[in-house]
Amino acid sequence: MNRSPPVSAHAVISADVRRAPEPFWLSFIPDDDSSPVGDFCSPQKSEARNDGECLQPNPRHLKAATVSARVYWGRLAEEALSHYRRGLLPQQVDPFNMLGRVPTIPNKPGSRRILTFDESSTTSTLYLEAHSTFRVAINEGCTVGDNIKTIPALLQLGVQSPTPVDWKGTSFRQWVGIEGENTTRNYISIIALGWSYILSVRLLEMQGQEGAEIAYTQSMAAGYKHEAGDRVAAGITVDIGDVDEDAARWWAAILAPGQGWKAIVSRNNDVLYLSPWSVCVEDEQRFGIDWRGTSSPSQDSVVSTPPSSKNAFELLTRFCLLHDLGSQCFAALATTLTFPTLNHYGTVATLPFPTNVRDRDEDTPAKLTAPDLVRMSEELPYYMALSCNHSVIMSSLCGVFWEPRIPCNLVSPWLHPVMNEVPILEEVINFKGRYHEILAIMCAIRRPKLAALWLGAVISGLAPRILDFVQGGAPPLDPNAFAWTGCPQSFMDLAGSGPYFQTNASGENIQRADAWRLLFLPTVVEDDLHYENYPFAPWEPVGKTSAENCMARVRIHRFCSRHHLNYQHWAWHLGDGSTLVDPGLETVPAQPSSQEVTSGIETPASAILPATELSLDQEASRRASWEIFQWVTANGEGRPADELIYNDEWLCDGTVSEVPSSPQDDATDSHIRRLSSSTISRGVIDGDQVISPKTTLGTTSSVRKVSIESWFKGLHLEGEI
Repeated sequence: MNRSPPVSAHAVISADVRRAPEPFWLSFIPDDDSSPVGDFCSPQKSEARNDGECLQPNPRHLKAATVSARVYWGRLAEEALSHYRRGLLPQQVDPFNMLGRVPTIPNKPGSRRILTFDESSTTSTLYLEAHSTFRVAINEGCTVGDNIKTIPALLQLGVQSPTPVDWKGTSFRQWVGIEGENTTRNYISIIALGWSYILSVRLLEMQGQEGAEIAYTQSMAAGYKHEAGDRVAAGITVDIGDVDEDAARWWAAILAPGQGWKAIVSRNNDVLYLSPWSVCVEDEQRFGIDWRGTSSPSQDSVVSTPPSSKNAFELLTRFCLLHDLGSQCFAALATTLTFPTLNHYGTVATLPFPTNVRDRDEDTPAKLTAPDLVRMSEELPYYMALSCNHSVIMSSLCGVFWEPRIPCNLVSPWLHPVMNEVPILEEVINFKGRYHEILAIMCAIRRPKLAALWLGAVISGLAPRILDFVQGGAPPLDPNAFAWTGCPQSFMDLAGSGPYFQTNASGENIQRADAWRLLFLPTVVEDDLHYENYPFAPWEPVGKTSAENCMARVRIHRFCSRHHLNYQHWAWHLGDGSTLVDPGLETVPAQPSSQEVTSGIETPASAILPATELSLDQEASRRASWEIFQWVTANGEGRPADELIYNDEWLCDGTVSEVPSSPQDDATDSHIRRLSSSTISRGVIDGDQVISPKTTLGTTSSVRKVSIESWFKGLHLEGEI
């Protein structure tokens, strides 16, 4: 699989612009109405309208918006189905494309913190401390360009419980493969288990301190000792080839029921912290191994030394080459990268049970080469850093559905076709797991850099949780995600265009989206506001605000050209108190110059989606609007008295429905699962340095600015280790 050299996000976006279709959202405006999207108000509210001062679109505009969204998603579904029939493109399964300015896990012990979110809880998580640094792009005559913004972060390093795995996954049981590839056998789940070991041991080798170890358990796959009854006990027997006893013992551990191995990152007060890629197979289906070697297992084989990450990588690659698994090796790595996120959300990894239709076809040309595998080995520390940042992973996956031309009050019609109509397409509805398969390919087309990550999320069973967040209207955001992957995920990631302030009959105004971008910049004038985190939803707020209602930190940019934050670097906090600066894999910063960030659609054909009625309750739009405006009211400004939009019932009603929860989510999900790496602040209490989430960001919280003291009523910090 040949790879092109890394390119900047700017280049990718520019290429997408050249082949993108006419901006489809323009067709939302009916022929007899030239009002901007933000002015889609119901007739009874028209007398209150002032530059888009109401939120709720009337039924006619909702219908027009839904029809236009249906055209876009229908065309996208048609292209995705075409890929599904003929095979994926090679670049769509290569995880390398997601590595923008992702840093690498340091090869020095990092500063560690243990966090629990409830004093009564027995479960805690081990984190690595870090921060990212942004600098405002130089703007002559504006002193804000001299300032930097640092965003503290915590990356998952150790967990107390492994990620549960079962074989109930229904998506990609038959691997679609790349064009021309043999897909009669599907071993993705097997390879993913191998990757989980490799990443875990590599983490121990780079970050392991006293007490860290990798060890086999007593659990093993059937067939290791060549016992007669083993083949009968196994649900599927996997040929691992002509290998020595050490290799056979490793595969017996990888394919064992329960935990066949344990990677202990740290021991603290008799508490073991396992690698975040640790898994525990909880399924009745059992694997067996078939191997041929010159020696038989010795009596003490069960206590043999597990291989290093390098040696395990060689064992896995030999297996992939033996069975000519091609693109499955890449898809499996992307699947494993989602395991820490699954663990964070308390979700089971539901992998597809392997298929073993026939022996290897010797006439099939190899799709995986040794150079491909060498590059993957060199890139592992970057994949590990990305995977440990579950906030960036979830933000990136949810961000594929964000579209810059969609305002907060039209989220429901935008999402309606992909969430409700694509699942009932004729080629989708009658096939279990097909919807998520097609959805993964649709997302791969929308955001090519994240194609492999979306495939991995569907294979691992993370897709339902992603859709829960997206359908709720306010998916989690991480400001580092754009810098790391090169894929914008919020209106805050874009600089916008044109002058900030404009004068009309009503006076001097600024688009709310522009005002809020300026609020997030480093301050030039000290005030009592608290805009340290991104807004609580990615969708652009509607309407304008007057210059008189803007805070000083906004008005000071009245005559400035466009500002934007440039990502400078990532910095790891090391155990000796020093800081290790990491510029990331690419050196070109992600700076989109256009709001056209969505890939074009290759096919001119339009799939006809089975139309379903759009509910008039507009829950996603309502929640997105409430969340985005709550960012302003919660961080210090309150409700501007003369801006009528703040009197809209969507914003006055503080009861916002919860994001639907997956049955597998744990009880604490509604309060802590949307914490991003940007929600950590430092403080001093009784002379001790502590780490505390700055905002609750819970799915139903109506107050987002909280004190450190109030957080410590529910947060237990065990401190540095």
